[in-house]
Amino acid sequence: MESIYKSDVVVVGSGISGLMVAISLFPRKVTLVTKKKLGEVSSSAWAQGGIAAAVGNDDHPDIHFADTIKASSGLNNDEAVKLITSEALEIVQFLEKINIHFDKDEEKNFCLSIEAAHSRRRVLKINGDQSGKFIIKKLIKHAKKQDHITFVEDVSVDHIVQKDNACEGIVGHMNKPGVVDNFVFLQAPNVVLATGGIGSIYAYTTNPRDIYGEGVAMAARAGAKLSDMEFVQFHPTALDIGLDPAPLLTEAIRGEGAHIVDENYNRFMQTIHPDKELAPRDVVARAIFRERENGRSTFLDCRHFKPNSFQSLFPTAYEFLKKTKIDSTKDLIPIIPAAHYHMGGVKVDLTGQTSVKGLWACGETSSTGAHGANRLASNSLLEAFVFAKKIAEAINSKTIDQTKLEKINIENYFPKEKTISKIRAKKYIWQLRSNMTRNVGLERNNQSLNQAFIEFDRIERESKHLSAKLKDMILISRLITYAAIMRQESRGTHYRNDFAKIDNTFAFSNVFTIEDMNQYLLNKNFVEETNIA
Repeated sequence: MESIYKSDVVVVGSGISGLMVAISLFPRKVTLVTKKKLGEVSSSAWAQGGIAAAVGNDDHPDIHFADTIKASSGLNNDEAVKLITSEALEIVQFLEKINIHFDKDEEKNFCLSIEAAHSRRRVLKINGDQSGKFIIKKLIKHAKKQDHITFVEDVSVDHIVQKDNACEGIVGHMNKPGVVDNFVFLQAPNVVLATGGIGSIYAYTTNPRDIYGEGVAMAARAGAKLSDMEFVQFHPTALDIGLDPAPLLTEAIRGEGAHIVDENYNRFMQTIHPDKELAPRDVVARAIFRERENGRSTFLDCRHFKPNSFQSLFPTAYEFLKKTKIDSTKDLIPIIPAAHYHMGGVKVDLTGQTSVKGLWACGETSSTGAHGANRLASNSLLEAFVFAKKIAEAINSKTIDQTKLEKINIENYFPKEKTISKIRAKKYIWQLRSNMTRNVGLERNNQSLNQAFIEFDRIERESKHLSAKLKDMILISRLITYAAIMRQESRGTHYRNDFAKIDNTFAFSNVFTIEDMNQYLLNKNFVEETNIA
């Protein structure tokens, strides 16, 4: 059986990026597709930080711009940074207009937090560390009031349908239990990918486990250019209590004065960076990683906080600690670095357009150049909102003629073979995650990256008929590893201990296609009669 939807635009993903694009596309006819129910699978909803915006009396968009450039290790697209920092206030005003209200004091001034590498307090929050949860809830409520949006839930998207390097829609399948071979075709001349990041390809992540880069994988197979794939940001302070995914302990906790210590209460960041616990995330994450590699345990120390302040400022973190019987007033809080955000993705211009006609990308799926080699904390939600608006403006400025879309034989896009069982797929997924953490994680080198390629080939060979998820995960892992092996320097979140310094001959974004990677792997003879794509 099959279902067919036709619209002007198909938006894939229901996080902040997808919802904001769909809302902003009025009056275009939009179909928004999500793999589960609205709001159930979204890194946006888990965002504890907030939105960075220069709204304080001592702040200015130019200062925000300078902080972003400084943190990025020299690989920003200055125009993209200027765009998001200059339009931040407008985004905040829009959100307040649709009843998304940020924390304020008794005089109605924003309660602003400071996070790593910011020179000012400029992070707007909602209910302390619950910004993402409340923003998503309100956006969904607002989007459901819009008559131009059709919501299609419980559908996983498998392929981009294209002709002559132009999008004509997407093909997916139903995720409902007991439903077999129920395919969905969403026909539209414009497809917006807003599927989130890649965190789930690592053993430790703060992202939902359904976030594994499928949007980037689809775009890559469609021939789209990719950029900055090697830059994966690990959050320094994920809660290390055995939960999967690892709960995030927002950077604002350190902004309020928390210390990072080892089991002997030694604040090791004091000797590593002048900003100590508020050094750039990559510096803090690698410092914690090295402590653990040397057999020491790592903790967040909040015992000196004022009574009840932790609970009131960070209710989400407090509830996680409460469930695991950790008392922040008496106990050290165990932490571990975890994959958190991907600066790379599908290369887009300042309107969110990819190199494939009719294909757009937004949020963590895209690579706008706004983050460079190391994202400034809380710039991600800001970028998602700003570029969602730009995509909508660009699409709304075009004339769309639905009659030009030809009838497509979508059976060509249906799977031809049975896939492996979920139990076997789970086994290989964990092998892949371990491989990525061990060989393409916080520290890399030529030997580890080559070993990663060998492991990808083995996993692919042994798993035989890959599940769609495992196939995407292997492709994303290969793309990141390829980009990492090509960048023979250390910059931002990309650290190679065989090239431990910045080399300005690599002061450019690594832009490539899947074919570039495939040719490299074939020439290096890593692949033994296996389908790379």
